[in-house]
Amino acid sequence: MQLNLTVTFATGRYHGRISEDELEFPPSPSRLFQALIAGSHCGAYGVIHTDKRDRALQWLESLEPPVIESPEYLETGRGIKSWVPNNDNQQAHKKTDKSFLAITFPANNTMRYRWRFEGNQEAIEDGTVICSMARLITHLGQHQDTVYVRGEITADAEASDESNVRHPVERNDGDWTSPKAGALYAYRQRYQTWLKDDSKDNVSVPARRLHYRSPETIRFDAPMALFELWRNEDERLRYDPRDLRQPAAMVRHTMIQWIEARPAFREHYSEELTSRLIAGHEADKQHSVQFNGAHIACVPIPSLDEEGVADGLIRRVLLIGLGCKEEKAIELFESVTNGINGSTLKDQSVKVGYLKRASLNDSVLRLFTRKAYRVWRTVTPIILTGLMRRGRGAEVLIARALKQAGVNQNDIESIATFSGPIVPKTLRPLDYRIEKTSYLAQTPRYHAEVIFRRPVEGALVIGRGRHYGFGLMIPCLERKSGDFIRSNLT
Repeated sequence: MQLNLTVTFATGRYHGRISEDELEFPPSPSRLFQALIAGSHCGAYGVIHTDKRDRALQWLESLEPPVIESPEYLETGRGIKSWVPNNDNQQAHKKTDKSFLAITFPANNTMRYRWRFEGNQEAIEDGTVICSMARLITHLGQHQDTVYVRGEITADAEASDESNVRHPVERNDGDWTSPKAGALYAYRQRYQTWLKDDSKDNVSVPARRLHYRSPETIRFDAPMALFELWRNEDERLRYDPRDLRQPAAMVRHTMIQWIEARPAFREHYSEELTSRLIAGHEADKQHSVQFNGAHIACVPIPSLDEEGVADGLIRRVLLIGLGCKEEKAIELFESVTNGINGSTLKDQSVKVGYLKRASLNDSVLRLFTRKAYRVWRTVTPIILTGLMRRGRGAEVLIARALKQAGVNQNDIESIATFSGPIVPKTLRPLDYRIEKTSYLAQTPRYHAEVIFRRPVEGALVIGRGRHYGFGLMIPCLERKSGDFIRSNLT
C-alpha cells in the first residue's frame, strides 16, 4: 500500500531554507511532518480525537522516508536583497536585509510524497487519518508559502516521470531529514520550550538524515572525513595553495604513524590493505583486485566562497576513500579517520599543530559536494595521465581521467582546457610547486571546465596526483544561462 500526500503551492513559489543562502528543495519530510502537527493541533482540532491523531502521527514517523516527485523548477533571486525596516518594535527601526532567493515553478506547481507501508487494517486506518489531517495544512516553508495538501491511499505505486522522482538515501551529511520514532513528542517539547522563551534547539528531534537523489544523477559515492588544521586552540594553520602537497603529506604521515603504532590493526586488516589504503603502496595483483584499488586521497580544500572574496588559503583537508567499496576497506577507513582526530601534525618531525574532525556539512566543503550540477570547473589543475600528441590533446586525456574516475564517456558533453585559473582565488597551473624530479612534473597540467549531460554530485577529483588534491573540481551554477539554472534537469 502507499500513502500519497500531494502538495500544491498556491503562489507558485517556495522559500524554505537550509540556511540564509541555501534553499531546501524539495521540502524535507520533516518539514511536512511539522506542518501536519501544526495543522492538527490548532483550534478545536487540538482537543478532539487526539488519540487517533497522535496514533496516526506516530505511525507516520515510524515509516521509512518517502519518495518525492518534484516538478520542474527554477532558482531565482540569488544575490538580490531588499533592505527593509526590521520588525523590532522600536520607534527608530534598524533596516535589515531580506533575500529574494526563491524557487519558482514555470509549469507545474504540484509535488507528491509517497510512503510505502504494509496494508493491514490498523495501518490503513492511520493512513486515512493522515489524509484527513493533510487538508488542515496551510503553509509549507516560510509564512508566504501557502499550500493546499490532499491525501490518498493507493494500492500500488502509480507510474510517473522517473526524471522527476527523487529517492531517499540515508547519509550522515544529508541535507534532508525524515522523522523517526519519538519525533512527535520532541516537537511538542520544543514548542513548550519556545513558549518559555528558551531556545528550542536545546531539544533534539529524532530524525534520519537523508540525501534525495534523482535516478539520472551521476554520484561519486566514497566515504569521506573532513579535518581542520589547528595550530592551537585559538588559531588555525593556513597554507599557501601553491604548496598543496605539504598539508596533504602531513596528514598522510599522521595516518601512517597511527596505523604503525597499532600492529593489531595491521594484522586484522592485512598488510596489503593497510599499505595500499593509507600509504598508497602497491599491493600484489590478487589483493589489488580484491580491494578495487582502494586508496585514501588527502585533498586540501582551499577556503572559497560564492562571492569570490575568500582568501583561497588551505585550512582543511578532506580524506576520501577512493575505491573503498568492500566492507573491510570502509571499516578501516572509518577506524583510521576516527583514530587520528586530535592527532599531532608534524612538518619534518617538528610539531606544528593538530587535526580536528569537522562536519561534512561545513560551509566551505559544501561548495564542493552540494547538489548535483552539470557544469564543473577545476580549483586545482588536472595533471594529465599521459603526454599529448597529434590526435590526443589535453581534452582527450582529461576524458580518460574522468573515465578512470568512473564517468561514462557518453555522459560528457564538452571539455575545455585553460592555462589560467577559471575559479576566483585559484592559481595558474604552473604556479603550483612540484619538484622537477617528481612523477607529477612529467606530464602537463591544465585547468578545465567539464559540462556533463547529466547532473553530477559528490567530491570530484581526477587525474594524476588526485591523492594529493590535484584535479579538485567544484560544481558551478551558471546564472546567465537558463540551461544551467534548471537544477534538476539536463
